Amino acid sequence: MSDFDPDIPVVEQLVSYPTMSRLIDSMPHSVFYLDAVGQVLHANDLCNRLFGKLGTEIKQDAWLGIFAEGDRQRVASAWRHLRKTRHPIQLEVKVQRDDESQRLINLRIVSFVDESGEQGYLGHAEDITIARQLSDAAEENERRIAMMLEVMGEGAVLQRADGQIMLSNPAAEKILGLSNEQMAGRTSLDPRWRAIYEDGSDYPGTEHPAMRSLATGESYFDQKMGIHKPDGCLTWISINSVPLFDGKSNQPYSVVASFSDITELKNAKDETQRQLDALHMVQIELEMRQRELMEMNSQLRGMADTDVLTGLKNRRCLFERLRAEISLVERNNSPFSFALFDVDFFKAINDTFGHMAGDEVLKRVAQALTSCARVSDFVARYGGEEFAVIMPHTNRAQAEQATERMLSEIRRIHWDGKQVTASAGVSLFSGLGQTVDTLIEDADTALYAAKGAGRNQVVMAS
Repeated sequence: MSDFDPDIPVVEQLVSYPTMSRLIDSMPHSVFYLDAVGQVLHANDLCNRLFGKLGTEIKQDAWLGIFAEGDRQRVASAWRHLRKTRHPIQLEVKVQRDDESQRLINLRIVSFVDESGEQGYLGHAEDITIARQLSDAAEENERRIAMMLEVMGEGAVLQRADGQIMLSNPAAEKILGLSNEQMAGRTSLDPRWRAIYEDGSDYPGTEHPAMRSLATGESYFDQKMGIHKPDGCLTWISINSVPLFDGKSNQPYSVVASFSDITELKNAKDETQRQLDALHMVQIELEMRQRELMEMNSQLRGMADTDVLTGLKNRRCLFERLRAEISLVERNNSPFSFALFDVDFFKAINDTFGHMAGDEVLKRVAQALTSCARVSDFVARYGGEEFAVIMPHTNRAQAEQATERMLSEIRRIHWDGKQVTASAGVSLFSGLGQTVDTLIEDADTALYAAKGAGRNQVVMAS
């Protein structure tokens, strides 16, 4: 049930007494129920607590005795008028409770007729003690605030609802470099403040914590601001703003802005930050140097694994790969082939055209082998004019065909009008008691067989 409307002279409720009692108990306000002669038939718990006694203890007109002596006659007169005219009562009166405390209430009583046609009355009491105390204390609060500001170590100003400064304390005058008379009447919108954010940008007056508190009714704390004093010095302050209310409105009637000088603290913080930035730059430089060293190490590792002349992997890296391939065969039983190549009559090329010509021929042979190799194949320089190719997942026939293609590609190389050829020997690793050494030995034996058979051909190991 909502609050009673004083403009409705009679509220007719066709409900029974038990129903009315339950309704009263469920209401979030202090409500009591009177019969035709004014006896309190029922009052909810909120009402009992407000009056300081049980409503059922009040008989007939005895409930009038709960009001303070000065207001008792006013309520009695209004009550008689209500019973005569049925016009609602609405009074602001004091309740005198048994514990000798008083509460100021807004009292409203309306009449109604129940389902049997009997006259009854509903009363509603709203406790406005605190609201009135706040309102009455507003002026006293301002006086006390002024006294508090005088003894505060922090700077503080009191501003009205329009933002104008009413008073300031000595600490504020010292921090801001202005007298109370110079600040009086100013608002935070005054451009003479010349305020800035920590990043150096302008601090609009509308964003000043005091102005924001007046606009929103909220408090703000530890807001940093730089203020240019009249002597040109920049002072950094930390501001707190707290709005003040008089109890009559949701909008503040003034605001207290307190602030402390944090210039030395901020300068120290900025210096620390500069040092941290410098250390960060050193750290970045060290990290760059570390990356360079890692890249150099990677290049050195690559050089350790790579043949300088041909760019192919070297003999050491070849043996590592062979051991890895053998481990794979032992796990998944998938064979691979190994081929050794030797450039035919290479000594004659060196003797006839010189070592630089021989080096160029070796480079071209390396390119020919690489161009024919699959992505999974591994091409390396075995030593001198010898090359090796590991061919995973290949059987005997596949290995022979792949090696023939490589030899064919080598035959495309010519030097001073003469064709370059090579011989090859191929061995197959199936995992039947073989090792790296036996695999290479089988391929080497097949290679020499190819050389003995006239060169420029491939021989498969038996």
